[in-house]
Amino acid sequence: MKRIFALLLAVVMLAGLVPTMAQEAPAGVFLGTWPYVLKPDHNLNSFSPNGPTANLGVVYWQLVEMPAAFYKWAADEYVGLLAESWGFVDGGYELTLKEATWSDGSPVTADDVVATYGIGRILGWSQFNTVASVEKVADRTVRFVWSGEPSLLAERLILKENIRPAATYGALAEEALALAADGKTRDDQEWKDLNAKINDFRPDALLASGPYTYTLDDVGDSYMSLFWQPNSLYSGTVNFGEIRLWAGETEVTTPLVLNGDIAWSTNVYPPATQQAFQDAGIRLLIQPRGYGPSLLFNHDVAPWNIKEVRQVAALVIDRSENAFLTNGFGATGTQYMAGILDAQVPNMLTQDVIDQLNPYTFNPEAAADIMTQLGYTRNDAGKWVDAEGNTIKSEYKFPGDFADFSAAAQNATDQLNEFGFDITPRAVPWQQARDDIFAGNFELSVWSWGAGSPFAFSHLRNPVIRFNYAGLGEGQPGMNFPMEFEWRGEQINLTDLINNVNVGLDVAAQQERAGKIALILNDLMPFIPLNIILSTEPWNEAELAGAPADDDPILQNPSSDSFVILYLLEGQIAPAGG
Repeated sequence: MKRIFALLLAVVMLAGLVPTMAQEAPAGVFLGTWPYVLKPDHNLNSFSPNGPTANLGVVYWQLVEMPAAFYKWAADEYVGLLAESWGFVDGGYELTLKEATWSDGSPVTADDVVATYGIGRILGWSQFNTVASVEKVADRTVRFVWSGEPSLLAERLILKENIRPAATYGALAEEALALAADGKTRDDQEWKDLNAKINDFRPDALLASGPYTYTLDDVGDSYMSLFWQPNSLYSGTVNFGEIRLWAGETEVTTPLVLNGDIAWSTNVYPPATQQAFQDAGIRLLIQPRGYGPSLLFNHDVAPWNIKEVRQVAALVIDRSENAFLTNGFGATGTQYMAGILDAQVPNMLTQDVIDQLNPYTFNPEAAADIMTQLGYTRNDAGKWVDAEGNTIKSEYKFPGDFADFSAAAQNATDQLNEFGFDITPRAVPWQQARDDIFAGNFELSVWSWGAGSPFAFSHLRNPVIRFNYAGLGEGQPGMNFPMEFEWRGEQINLTDLINNVNVGLDVAAQQERAGKIALILNDLMPFIPLNIILSTEPWNEAELAGAPADDDPILQNPSSDSFVILYLLEGQIAPAGG
């Protein structure tokens, strides 16, 4: 009996020394879509324009290189993902990470956060408008030291930033930190050279803190796959061993949704297609997108460099019509024209400022009066001409594979031409349209405005910083809208005003600063915010279980904080019938 007991004890002790059986990947396949870049342009550098940031989009990227937290809009609260704790401290903001690991088994540490922000400083991240330095406090704790006042906006940017591995980017981060320590700025050549070096870096592998990762071999022409990896905090809770992302936009993905190859899509579908989905028994989820299409002007191109001509363009586009043709009843014409999404205007601006905003109500007659005052006349063909008889000709470049932007641009073209401009629409692939905006290689174009953010800064910077020289890299003029000018007798630095709009914790002071910027944008009209889009997303319940009810507060979250991120990680979304 003693021998049997001793033998059993030995077996138990030995079992404690033997590793547990390797965890197996879940069997489910999540069927999604995203318009990723094909090889050879596709790369694994998430600081590169053609890296995971663009190729996975805001939802799927967070399942690979995770941020610190997820934000619930209705509750106004953060849920920790990589973060164990976070909060304001004297002179700064501290973030402590959970005990997490990368896909190679190495720990996620404060060094990864410091490296991430070392490179982010070189790239001009908005966090550094209020953050002076990022310091390691302990193995899993970092402190963000304020350069001035504390900032609730900075808190959001810190908690939402995807953390990258120092094992991959450490050498570049060391160069970045050295330049900052030497007092170099974005105007110095060394800074510009390192910026280019960061963009050109091509890592061989993608280390993941989330439960999914991929290699370039997993990127196909029709779809790419993210595969489960066992070392994430969330590897044991997700229910899918593969996330399959079909390439393409609306035209390509419509039949794939109908035949069940795509179970969830964030593409924009016209009303007839939405009805076809419902007729096929596919549920439609509705939530904010947090953006809309805008008409972008190249301010180097006459006559769009004239404020009054831009105001005329705003007056002759019926934005309600434009919205309906953009996304049916899933879009609304912009009301306030303040550079802030309409739903957020009452929260971010005072009523006094709102009352001063020009709504640019559709009024071709008033627009014609302005053109006449500027010295333009209509020729026999009804086209506006200058004193030399030259018509106002321009090319309107738009991404032909984005159904929403394409429809908004073509309708805006039709309405501008009906008034008497001579605009030629030109469809190009979305990557080219984006890159041409960056390079200033356009006359008129379309891209997003607004933001899925509760802070005015994120709204007001898009697109006048995001797609302008103020926020782009060397040699990229973008819209080339001048950010320093005189306005109503005051010298304005619009970049500084936007960067500092949400500094501090005083909400009233932030409203006052936002109001000034809104009035400037409303007057100068550097872009036309055409409409605001709701996201009407097909969700195939024959394939996927776990979507929230239509009245669930989580659907107040815009696309940037999509419920799918949290629900996938926590295991609430699962294969139907599983």
